Amino acid sequence: MSDAFTQFEKRRDRLERRHRAPAKGYVAQVDPDGLITISARPTRSGLNFRFIGAAAFGFLAFKALAIALIGPVTYQGRIDALAAGHGFEKLCAWIMQADPISLQIATFLLMTVG
Repeated sequence: MSDAFTQFEKRRDRLERRHRAPAKGYVAQVDPDGLITISARPTRSGLNFRFIGAAAFGFLAFKALAIALIGPVTYQGRIDALAAGHGFEKLCAWIMQADPISLQIATFLLMTVG
């Protein structure tokens, strides 16, 4: 009796999963023989490359704006002061160091605004 009950529970769980899957979205396709099949929409990965690209561009723009506003010499002095600190401050100084791309964007900002 318990074996029959566990099989029943497994079948019920499988049917519930199949029933819940289309609630997240479904795709209807027509097969070559004319049969319409409905399947669950494929799940997306949590990694969104557009978001990562926009975040990287925003970060470069932020660094370029900071360099353009306070000047490259003052900016480098502040980065050097940050690098003299401990672990997390050194990491932040390494991330915020002026790179060629942010320097070019800062130069462009100074040329267009100034």
